[in-house]
Amino acid sequence: MQKIKGEVMNLEIILQLAVLALVVAAGPLVIGLLAARRGNL
Repeated sequence: MQKIKGEVMNLEIILQLAVLALVVAAGPLVIGLLAARRGNL
């Protein structure tokens, strides 16, 4: 049971890091898309 619990904890940490990475990557991407769209208009 202890090993499974540890793996679940690791999975949660990995998921949190993945979400954080997505947010960090999406920020500049969204700004870039908005700037490009504004430039086209």
